[in-house]
Amino acid sequence: MVLFAFRSRTQSMKLYDLLRTSGVECEIINTPREVSASCGLSVRVPDDEAERALGVYNYYHPDTLLGVYYGDERGYRRYN
Repeated sequence: MVLFAFRSRTQSMKLYDLLRTSGVECEIINTPREVSASCGLSVRVPDDEAERALGVYNYYHPDTLLGVYYGDERGYRRYN
């Protein structure tokens, strides 16, 4: 899975709305503590939707992104 973590709850919701409108499967989750203790919300995307999600992000480029993380059974690692 790929996780988009933001400093702002508003920006998390903005990306979520943009992804859903673009047909990208995604969900809002609580930001894992190993990623950040900031706003508390992140957008999670399945691996098979990662490239499309990154394309939407790069096109609209919402502010306050903390980072994009790849998550697996070992935890989260910075994706970009």
